[in-house]
Amino acid sequence: MDTNAAVSRTPRPGSGGGSQASSARGIADTLEQRRTALIAAAERVFAKRGYHEATMDDVAAAAGISKRTLYQLVQSKEELFTALLAQHRKPFDFSVETAGRSVEDVLHEMLSVWAHHVLSPSVVALLRLIMAEYIQGTTLSRLLDRESAKPCRDALQSYFKSCCAAGTLIIADPDEAAQMLYGMVIGNIHIEMLLGIGKAPSRAALDARIARAVALFLAGARPRGSAQVGEAMAKG
Repeated sequence: MDTNAAVSRTPRPGSGGGSQASSARGIADTLEQRRTALIAAAERVFAKRGYHEATMDDVAAAAGISKRTLYQLVQSKEELFTALLAQHRKPFDFSVETAGRSVEDVLHEMLSVWAHHVLSPSVVALLRLIMAEYIQGTTLSRLLDRESAKPCRDALQSYFKSCCAAGTLIIADPDEAAQMLYGMVIGNIHIEMLLGIGKAPSRAALDARIARAVALFLAGARPRGSAQVGEAMAKG
């Protein structure tokens, strides 16, 4: 075996190996930037034309790329819409530290992140699109539930189960309780925004509403006789 030849094929530190890695990272970054720009363009097109009527040609033109490049980034319109929903889901993908914190604080943090995002103009516009396309018989409603609403319910449900196991809350149906608490916070506000007869509350007003909803909810979910029940209602 020619050891010199073998050594010569091994990249030296600081030589071409590092350059190739940097180049690969640069390409990956560029592709991710293109994909992000494509999703933003798709959101504009879907909002203007509707999911059913929008074409991939429309999206490519709005993104300023060729159709060939578009299909290098996504394979179909449904995949593109799923990516759009996933992007809107990112604010929900967070972990809340629960150790040493009151139930009020944990619930307020969860609900604050979700409510401020769900009541934002861009998300309301996206939901209007989903509602319109539901009539067309598309699968968008199931996609929306999978990518946004369900993760919220699951997170609250999981937290309620842990609280019940610890004896801090008594809840017969954690999933139903999660839906009820979430509904108290955004229910009528969300509906009025979707109908175009209401607007998003200020951050301060929404935070105050969340505090009142959490206090009211915990007054019924905490064990009877708990001193925290009265304290929660007083704070609300």
